[in-house]
Amino acid sequence: MSDKTVNLRQVVGKRRQRKHVQQRGNTRRKHLLDAAENLLKTTPIEELSFKQISEKAGVPEGSAYHFFANRYDLLAALASQVAEQFGEEYRKPVRESKIGSWHNLADVMVDRAVKVYRTNPAATQIWLSGRTPAQVRLADHVSDKAISSVLHEIFDGLFKLPELPMAYDPFFFFLELCDVPLSISVIEHGKITDEMIEESKRVGKGYLGTYLPAVLEKRKR
Repeated sequence: MSDKTVNLRQVVGKRRQRKHVQQRGNTRRKHLLDAAENLLKTTPIEELSFKQISEKAGVPEGSAYHFFANRYDLLAALASQVAEQFGEEYRKPVRESKIGSWHNLADVMVDRAVKVYRTNPAATQIWLSGRTPAQVRLADHVSDKAISSVLHEIFDGLFKLPELPMAYDPFFFFLELCDVPLSISVIEHGKITDEMIEESKRVGKGYLGTYLPAVLEKRKR
């Protein structure tokens, strides 16, 4: 057997080892995020520790630091993961027969956000509890920007939108403002009340109404 053949097999072996290690690392990282999401069902976000998360995930705390610098870093990554659930919910097909105006569509988006909050305690704690660490909230803005672009696509897909000042991104502020009544509801009542859902809709439509005319032409399908 030539030296060339031996070297080739050694290189292939190393590549397989690296791939195996990477897959194991991805699995451990996911276990940590899933553990944090599950713990937030019963543990206040301000009390959640890195040690609790690593124990729940079955990952040694020392090894967990290979994936996240601290609990703030982990919670920021969890916020991005949970944000994808909002995007998936928003993207679900909308029955055009129920959407006579952009106001109707705005209401549907609020209802869908509430659905995610009510079915995912981690989402409620991160965005509505008022106790999320500032470091995590700052990182959240990246996720919120991504979600706002999804909303823009949905509105633009159904209606002919006017030119919007995307430097300020009205749909980003729509999301932020709609969360305010919902957050007050969670802080004061421990849950999202129907009254505050209606208030959230009023706030959202009132803000968007400063950029969108009362009537928008629907796009032909």
